Amino acid sequence: MKPQRIFITGGSSGIGKATLELLKQEGAQLAFCGLEENLVKEVSQGLEIPAICVNLSTEDGVLEAHQFAEDCLGGIDVLINNAGGALAKPFEALTRADFEYMYALNAIAPARLSQLVLPHFRQKGQGDIINIGATGAHYGFKTGTAYASSKSALANISKCMATELREHNIRVMHIDPSRAFDEPTRAKGQLTYSDIAQMIVAVLKMERNAFVPEMSVWATNPF
Repeated sequence: MKPQRIFITGGSSGIGKATLELLKQEGAQLAFCGLEENLVKEVSQGLEIPAICVNLSTEDGVLEAHQFAEDCLGGIDVLINNAGGALAKPFEALTRADFEYMYALNAIAPARLSQLVLPHFRQKGQGDIINIGATGAHYGFKTGTAYASSKSALANISKCMATELREHNIRVMHIDPSRAFDEPTRAKGQLTYSDIAQMIVAVLKMERNAFVPEMSVWATNPF
């Protein structure tokens, strides 16, 4: 993988942290953001990767994250929209604020960050955006209305972006992981965060004449 300037949202834990670790091994120039200050600081210092603590559910947070990445990296070659959140609540208990928070974090923030990197991508004639969704976006489940519908919105945003931007040599790839776990705590057969990180790196390594617009990652036998 050629050295690239990569910004990852939600890099302080889970899939984001595993992806940072793998991309550092690949020689990428990295920066990331996260929400929880103690975790952001711990990962930043441990991996020696610059980071910022922001709330991406707000427009100010989105703008601050993008500016930080530009300042640290001198431009962005790859944007990985990994940050997200889940809210489990019975349908009748959901408030307007619940819906607005889930959509702001899981759908609007990735879309806005993508818009912000596009001028640079167009100027240099290429770029990659990876949006991390969830398999739960494609089926309904109890207490999942706000979360699943926001991830479903992200999947459709990704499809529209991919169709609209590929003629400009800009690849938009959407990855829906099934439930993943940290390696030490997972049961046999379950997905790990590093499994998803490996898929992210794999699609980035593809020659630029091809890309995978949408894929799901399942555990082979989690039961």
